[in-house]
Parts: sequence; C-alpha cells; structure tokens
Amino acid sequence: MENEFKARIKYLGDIKPFLKNVCADYGIGKYIAHKAILSGYEDFNLIIETDAGKYFAKVYANFRSNKDCLNLTNTLVKIVESGVNHPKLIKSPQDYLYIKQFDKYEFRLILMEYIDGVNFLEGNLTPNEEEKQFLVNQAALINSVDLKPDFVYDSWAIVNFLKEYEKSKSCLDGEVLEKIELLVEKFKTLDIKALPHCFVHGDIIKTNVLKDQNGKLYIIDFSVSNFYPRIVELAVLLCNMLFDESNPTGQENYELALNEYQKKIKLTDLELETLPLFVKIAHAMHVIRGTYEREVNNNQSGENAYFINLGKVGLGIKKD
Repeated sequence: MENEFKARIKYLGDIKPFLKNVCADYGIGKYIAHKAILSGYEDFNLIIETDAGKYFAKVYANFRSNKDCLNLTNTLVKIVESGVNHPKLIKSPQDYLYIKQFDKYEFRLILMEYIDGVNFLEGNLTPNEEEKQFLVNQAALINSVDLKPDFVYDSWAIVNFLKEYEKSKSCLDGEVLEKIELLVEKFKTLDIKALPHCFVHGDIIKTNVLKDQNGKLYIIDFSVSNFYPRIVELAVLLCNMLFDESNPTGQENYELALNEYQKKIKLTDLELETLPLFVKIAHAMHVIRGTYEREVNNNQSGENAYFINLGKVGLGIKKD
C-alpha cells in the first residue's frame, strides 16, 4: 500500500535510509520507524518516529517544480505567522524547505510538529457548534492573509468546473449528467472576475481538519491554496465540513457560516447572490472528479467513494 503513495514522488526504493538522513540533518533524534498517511490525492505524507518523538513530513510530489515547492513552503510560513491554526514548521539547516539528493533521486520535503489526533473523515467526526464557528473564523482569518501565491492548478476547484466537466463528462450519465449540465449553463453566465478575490485555502474539508486529543482543531494542507474568488472558501466549507447529509436542504449551517464570517469580512451583494451556486458546484466537483478518479485512474479508495456519494447527496441524487 505504501508504494502506491510513494509513486507520487516517483521513488519506489527503500525510504528508511533517506529518513535516517532527514532525522540527522534536522537533529530530531534517532530514526525508529515511519508510517505513510494513506489519504489525499497528491503529495506523499508520512509520520516519522524517533527516540525524541513523532514528526509529520510532507514529501512533495514529483510533478511539482522546486519553485512550486518553495512557494508552497513560504505560504505555510506566512499562514502560521498570521495565526492560522496549523502545525508548527520545523527548520532544517536549509531553512524550511529541505532538498536532498539521495539514491540518485532529489527529495523535497517539509517537516512539522506531529499532531496526536485524527482528521474528521478518518475519525467519522461531526463538528459541534463551537467547532463550526471556529472553522468559519479560521476561514475568514485565512482570507485576510495578505498573500498572492503563484497559481496552482487544482482539478477539484470550483473555478475549474467547466474544464473538468469537459474532461469528465464521458464518465457521467443519467440524473448526474442532467443536474451537472444545468449547473454548467448557470456557471457560464458568471463573471468570475467581478467577484472579490483574496488568498484562499480552497480545501477546508474533513481530510484537512485535524482534531487532537485535547479537542483542538488544526487546518492542514495548503497545497492547492490560490488567489481565488473569496466565496470559494465558504462554498467548500458548506459542501463538506458544514454539510449535514441527514438534512441536505437545511439552512442552519449556511446561516451560521454567513453570520460568523461576516463578523470579520462583509460579503458583497454579488457574493451573497453567487454563493448558493458555488456550493452546488462544489458538490458537483466531488462527483465529477471522484468519478474521473474511479473510472480513469482506477481509484477505488473509500475516501474517493465518500466524496462521490457526498457530492450526490448535495445535488439531491441517490448515493451509489
């Protein structure tokens, strides 16, 4: 199973000798063991255990350039400095981005504190009222960070709906296709540039929110953060972390999100008018991309199936 995730970095050799070097270079103790984190779609994430404790490592995927890796690392430095609840980064002698040639392969990684907890999907957790408010406040804080990173294409992003629909529509049929085609027509009428833009995480979903043993929440994985329409952040929150599958048409979480967010950032009339459509498209993206992953990339994981079915519920379609 680990090799499937190591394939993301195009390295299938024994990673233990490399991790021993990482531990020595960072000065975090003697390597004992490691464990791959079997979730997500892009980078190779793992937990490193040493005689001094545990640490989290993100080994950047092979498709990212060194410039991409540096930009993503600098983004994390900035958001931590801004007070966003994210695990603390650990410096190496090379600063925060660690690049090492080993076994004829160039590894690029960042190391951060290990959070003893679980993400909301793996733990089958549902946020309580206080946690919902916290997440919306974190979203507003993220959207207030003065940062405009280099563009990173995200195939799951709302703004890429039309492109991903064209790529994936041959995998869709029946009611799914009918409902998504209606959203396509509505999306085509939007003037995306007219919406206020800012720095956006863009992926605050159950796999990217950790809850530690003391109940503290952490927002992780800024790998697809971009300069986007501001309401993308709320739309993604509302299609997953704040989405109640048992009451998909309920407005309680929608109203909570708007009220809490606007204590920090006042939305424009155009944003308020467009947000419901963005929420529907966020659900559609789960179906589109999840189905493409399953049919084209043969992704049969439980995580992928979860997102497909979640998107279907959000669109008012029966689960698989």
